[in-house]
Amino acid sequence: MVNWNRFDAADYELEFDEDKLAAHGIGVEEAAELFWNGIIIRKNKRFKDRFQIVGRSDSGRTLKLIVHVKGKKLRVITGWAL
Repeated sequence: MVNWNRFDAADYELEFDEDKLAAHGIGVEEAAELFWNGIIIRKNKRFKDRFQIVGRSDSGRTLKLIVHVKGKKLRVITGWAL
C-alpha cells in the first residue's frame, strides 16, 4: 500500500496507458510531471486499489489522473484536464 503522506515518486515504477491519455490530450511526460510537482490524492469509491490524483503539470495545466496501485507500481489508467 502506498503511504501517500510520505510519497516519493522515485520509489515507484510509473506506467502509463498512452492511448487513453492521448485520447484526452495528455502526453506521458505531462502526466508524469504531476508526481514531482505535488499532488492531491482521493480514494476511488468503486475500486479500492485505484486513486484519483490531482495536480499541475510544469506548464501549469491542472490534471486529474486515475491511478491503479499494485505494490511498487503505479499505473496511470487515464486522465483529463480540469
